Amino acid sequence: MRSTLKYFCGRFFAVSAILGSMLVSSCIKEYEPSGQEMENRSFRAWMKKNRPELLGNYQSDGEYYVEVESWGDTSTPAEENDFGGEPIMDQDTCWMFYNMTGFDLDGNVCINRSEMTARMQGTFSLYTHYVPYLNFCGKTNLYSILEGTYLAARNTVTLSDEYVSDNWSGYGNEFKLRRGSKVRLYMPSTIAYGSSGTSAEGGYEGQYKLDANVPMIMEIEVMRTIKNPSDREVEMVEALVDANNIDFNRDVWVQAKEEKSDEGTNEEETGDGSEEEDDGTLTGLYYNLYYEPGEHAVNLRYMQPHLDGLDNPYKDSGKYADMAELDKEINRILAEKFEGKVLAKEDMSEENLIGDKTANVWYLVRFLDGFVLDTNISEIKELVFDDAGSSNSAISYNSETNRTEYCIAWYHCIPKMHFGQWAAILTTSGYAYGSDGITGSTEYSSSSSIYNYDYLSYMNFYNYNNAYYFNDFYYDYGNYGLGNYYVPGSSNNMDVSSIYTEVLPYTPLVFYVYIEPAK
Repeated sequence: MRSTLKYFCGRFFAVSAILGSMLVSSCIKEYEPSGQEMENRSFRAWMKKNRPELLGNYQSDGEYYVEVESWGDTSTPAEENDFGGEPIMDQDTCWMFYNMTGFDLDGNVCINRSEMTARMQGTFSLYTHYVPYLNFCGKTNLYSILEGTYLAARNTVTLSDEYVSDNWSGYGNEFKLRRGSKVRLYMPSTIAYGSSGTSAEGGYEGQYKLDANVPMIMEIEVMRTIKNPSDREVEMVEALVDANNIDFNRDVWVQAKEEKSDEGTNEEETGDGSEEEDDGTLTGLYYNLYYEPGEHAVNLRYMQPHLDGLDNPYKDSGKYADMAELDKEINRILAEKFEGKVLAKEDMSEENLIGDKTANVWYLVRFLDGFVLDTNISEIKELVFDDAGSSNSAISYNSETNRTEYCIAWYHCIPKMHFGQWAAILTTSGYAYGSDGITGSTEYSSSSSIYNYDYLSYMNFYNYNNAYYFNDFYYDYGNYGLGNYYVPGSSNNMDVSSIYTEVLPYTPLVFYVYIEPAK
């Protein structure tokens, strides 16, 4: 009996243990990985299958992989406002011009700033200024730059021994992004576009929209790194002024000044504690009463001083590839349209000075590399934008009532002009679109709203800029970029009804204006 009971009790407890185990296991919820974990597993599996040679280039901060296509400039010394070949991460504050192309893992383009690529994939637009992007990339990410790009720029990238041996023998395992560097970043969505995905606009579209919560590949090529974009554009404007004055052997550009207040002269404190009169000179703003299409033209010289190798934004545009020929055609159109209506230079006097009167203005505005941003002259629109159906009229402008409706450069310069004359205005962004610029965007005929591409929303923060530059330059003049330069679009394979041309932060402009005779 004892042995039987022992056997029975043993079976009882064994069965109880099994049943108890089954009951406990049935109460434990089966583990389900999160969506992000699933993405990470799939992303790593994709890398193992498609880019196994990059697995050793894994960066733990951001969990991304790096492919180096160009090491960059390691020899050019830094200049006053240029970091030369110095690494970005070694600078407290740094602005970088860079080209970027974004792909999904199937190789489809979703972001693009190359005209040639845009033409190949059918997204090209005549209204799009295909030039490198400008972003602040300092020690702190001010949310105006993609996290993956920021991490690659501000951290030392570690490369595997095998990768260096196969591709960059003699360069070492540590890579730092700098001018001339070109890399491909294989990024999870956490440091790319996350749960929103992205769809570029304004001519920077790709073949497809990037879906939410998917990895992406971003190709980055750094064109130049600078310390202060505000100083850079002042240098660009003053270089153009000097060149034109030499060409015409006289001072054709007049520096604009702020009108003195009724209370008396403006004074500012000098270094020794004394005060001296401030004559109201406005840095980076000039007007030219000598300008006339074809005869006394503004020679833009079609060379952006801030970027090497970028001498013609129309280089891939067929009939616009020859900038000198384009200029001749523009000058011909302007001269013919207003022939017989232009005031002779010797007839300009106080009597026909615009001052605080209302003037009817025709304008053409260009970037300093020669790209046409906008115009209200239909013949120019047809020439440059192929917009044969456009019909516009002169803008009625009064410096008192329309001060904040247009670029503040007009407020300071147009009152100095005369009814019936041609003139030109050359300005830095401080009197135009400031440190925000204008986001390139597209309006579709099926929708009444305009979507602004997040990566090109210029959150450069006025307060930070003013703290960095130690002046109030942008407090007064940086907020007048009201987007009045509307560029109507033409239909293409995306059923676009209009496109808004991008104006990068800190971008100088030149305006050609004709003022109708007074009525």
